[in-house]
Amino acid sequence: MRAAAPSYYPLFRCIAGACRHTCCANWEVDIDPETYDKYMNMSGAFAERIRSSIVVEDDGSSTGEAHFVLKPDGRCPMLRDDGLCDLILACGEEALCRVCDEHPRFFNYRSDVIECGIGLSCEAAIPLILGWDKGFGMIDVPLPGGSDLDPDDVMEEEPDELETEVYEARDNAIRTASDRSAALSERVRMLGGSLWDSGRRLEVLKKLESLSQEWVSIYSRIDVAADPFTVLDDPQYSLQFENMLVYFIFRYPWEGARLACELLLMVADCVIANPSVDLFDIVREFSSNVEYSDCNIDDIQSFL
Repeated sequence: MRAAAPSYYPLFRCIAGACRHTCCANWEVDIDPETYDKYMNMSGAFAERIRSSIVVEDDGSSTGEAHFVLKPDGRCPMLRDDGLCDLILACGEEALCRVCDEHPRFFNYRSDVIECGIGLSCEAAIPLILGWDKGFGMIDVPLPGGSDLDPDDVMEEEPDELETEVYEARDNAIRTASDRSAALSERVRMLGGSLWDSGRRLEVLKKLESLSQEWVSIYSRIDVAADPFTVLDDPQYSLQFENMLVYFIFRYPWEGARLACELLLMVADCVIANPSVDLFDIVREFSSNVEYSDCNIDDIQSFL
């Protein structure tokens, strides 16, 4: 078993306290069973603080589902006012639960390779992904989990026919999305087929769950009479939108290029409707509210 990732993946660095939009707020911070056991067996005053900040939901299993109880303002109880993490400062990064250690990374598990990526909900990842000007390529990277994950312990098998077809189609779509012999708007139309109009995309966005009122304000301004394809070919945005399209195609191989195109056009609709809002802020809000919700992605897919 090996791991592979886009060429920019190893360049990502968390900016910690310099982050204006912390990932340690407004999300339910789930604690994986291994880390939960670690917290339960720690000693000392700080260990008591950790345990007092955890709740275990009764989900019918033997252990339930553990997570940190967010403070009234939606922040993680371990998050300091300066944006740093008390848990890291007191116990080191190895004390983080899996979701905190991995975010904003995501993984596609294939039969013979683990694909790794970084997500657009992170303000440090956005300029790296959208500003990448060296073309999309994959490189081998260490297996996720570092030394804790032994390659010999990871089951590897030959991909079946369906998986092979899905990823061949995904890789072909990435090549089409990256082919600048055609305008980006034309590439999106080729990949997306029968795409929704802006009115339909707005209807769908209104049906999805939202984490922030800022995001609701952004998409509520969408003008259903505007043409989102114009922004795709705008030299000011064309590289960012091309990279965004490739990112969506890469991240959602099983959902297909049609979903990737609709996600891209949702962002384009919002950019046209919010000329005073920075593109990166719109992308971050979109990713945090829409893309990082499995329920929202499933709902969009069900409407296609």
